[in-house]
Amino acid sequence: MTVAPLFGTELRYEQYAADRLLGANDAIQVRARPGLAVSSGPWSINAVSDAAIAVRRSEAGAAAERAATRPDALQLDELRLEYNGIPRTAISLGRQQLGIAGAAITGDRDGQQTFDAARLRWNGVPGLSADLAYAWSSSSLWAADRLLPTSVPGENIFAQLAWTSGLGTISGYAYQIDQRDTADSQFRLLNQVYGARFSGSRRLGEDLSLAWSLGFVRQTGALDNPTGGAPTYWQIGNRLDLADLTASQISYRRFAANGISTLNGNTLSLATSATRGRMTVGAQFNDFRPLSETGAISNRNLRLSLGLIF
Repeated sequence: MTVAPLFGTELRYEQYAADRLLGANDAIQVRARPGLAVSSGPWSINAVSDAAIAVRRSEAGAAAERAATRPDALQLDELRLEYNGIPRTAISLGRQQLGIAGAAITGDRDGQQTFDAARLRWNGVPGLSADLAYAWSSSSLWAADRLLPTSVPGENIFAQLAWTSGLGTISGYAYQIDQRDTADSQFRLLNQVYGARFSGSRRLGEDLSLAWSLGFVRQTGALDNPTGGAPTYWQIGNRLDLADLTASQISYRRFAANGISTLNGNTLSLATSATRGRMTVGAQFNDFRPLSETGAISNRNLRLSLGLIF
């Protein structure tokens, strides 16, 4: 049996503007994720907590909203049992991050989402891989500050099929989301998501390489969701690798508290990050442009996020 400590930290700055890049709301966030990993043969258990402090300032006042003297949010981030005894197959059960197809581009500020889920990952054919997950609950570090409770039950299915060649990896994925908050009779978190993504990389030198990605996501209402809007998301990104690249995806709730299917518009996301040794610096820019449809959110917004992870 092997026992190993786990610890991660993150320092993040983000700025949000309703109609321009500078001069609106900003936030600084510090997170710590202490945990423990226990493994024996094909079995392993990961237990990780998550504590965060956020200091925010808005255009209405120069002072911060609160003094950062204690964690603003604290939760069990991960408690996962994993089995790797089947060749080219991994099975996991418990609270875990899914992050299938890097769909964090449809998230929101301040945190990330975890699921109580069962997950199967398979790569039995060279170049071909599959990822299938069933989740019965979703949790978010900051959800209690919004319109939703910290955990939302429901029956969610996530599926992805990917093929890798010399040019890069192309993947197609589909989600059936059923997050039912009984206090919200409109069930705005019931929706369908499908999309495709292409990513690749090229090494430019001994300690330098360039990575890129292009993604398309479309989302519609489903089941009891009365909203018929179908927003479309495009993602274009690149990463400059200064050796030992580690990419980070950050999202508050993949399916936001007001329901992304009410955000009738298009989102362009540009992201880049670079890693040197154990330190990663990244930036992400999002531009949401609403469509002129009945019921659509009318405000255009721009977001710039900078992160430092070590």
